[in-house]
Amino acid sequence: METLPRRPSALFRARVAVSVAFFLLGGGSGIWAVHIPLVQERLAIDPAVLGLALLTLAIGAMLSMPLAGWIVGRLGSRAPTAVAMIVYLVTVPLPILAGTVPLFFAAAFAFGLLMGTVDVVANVQASEVEAARRRPTMSSFHAYFSIGGLAGALIAAWVIAIGWGDGRGAVAATLVFLVFGAVAAGNLHPGERAVETGPRFALPTRAVLALGAIAFLGYAIEGAVTDWSALFLTVVRDATPATAAVGYALFSLAMAAFRLFGDPVVARFGNRRVLVSGGLLIAAGLGLALAAPWPLVGAVGFGLVGVGAANVVPVLFGASARAPGVPAGIGVASVATMGYAGYLFAPPILGFVANQYGLSASIAVVLAMGLAMAWLGRRQQ
Repeated sequence: METLPRRPSALFRARVAVSVAFFLLGGGSGIWAVHIPLVQERLAIDPAVLGLALLTLAIGAMLSMPLAGWIVGRLGSRAPTAVAMIVYLVTVPLPILAGTVPLFFAAAFAFGLLMGTVDVVANVQASEVEAARRRPTMSSFHAYFSIGGLAGALIAAWVIAIGWGDGRGAVAATLVFLVFGAVAAGNLHPGERAVETGPRFALPTRAVLALGAIAFLGYAIEGAVTDWSALFLTVVRDATPATAAVGYALFSLAMAAFRLFGDPVVARFGNRRVLVSGGLLIAAGLGLALAAPWPLVGAVGFGLVGVGAANVVPVLFGASARAPGVPAGIGVASVATMGYAGYLFAPPILGFVANQYGLSASIAVVLAMGLAMAWLGRRQQ
């Protein structure tokens, strides 16, 4: 592989373009998430059917990731990122506009396919910009995903408030997003030229599988806090709904802030220390939530989890793109797929534990995941 030289101005534009791609990926997810209750009400579907639709979306994302890695190996990351970003935005309103349950399931699956594709190709593109800059950059890219998710949620809440919750607001928002996506597509990094020799496909190595195992834990922890933090504070700590919401808010804000300013931390301490300290901070935050009888202190504990988790996934994606002996697309796709598996399968498992042994036991399991992450992180370079 040969990397094309880039002028500093072009490299800066590429960094901005990749940041926009991550912002749009998060923004589409935020728009969709806020519309879910309206879609459920309009289609008159019960929570079980909605859960199956969300599972269909997640399966679509997981199925597309290996294929996206193969496409990057054939074409490089620039063209796939540009095309997938635009098509992803087109699919954002489809589940919201679906008029029947079968169409809703089909649209959710298509949305998941494109979400998973953009996740892989944009991370490969991001790793190439990071390599060209010769300094850690991945955390800031993932910060823009978090910021985009918040922006998408706020935009969706506003369009619903003005009476456009039937899908018109989602269409209008994505049309605006498409303008930014089209500009970003023209400024992406050329990346690496494909050559005639070398593998187009390769199985993940033991090093990539180890990164994937940490990603499984990282995504599972993020999903667990999203699904269970407010419920834990409400049921176990007798928090008011407003106080319970503070826990997830602190978690989300910590994730966004520490990703936005995480690149110097990664440069200063290296991947291994970031992973180990991240796992320990996650365990400490959950330990605080379990031990403290005061709801607000428990909420602070979940905020500490966000501090620990913030830079774990960016570090893993960057490392997987640089793994020796594996094409960048395959490395990123493998880690992303294992991560999504954690996000998909952990909540039902934790639900079973909560049903049998209580919510505190579920949080204790997540604490153990943080310790396992720290242990696995010690083995990384």
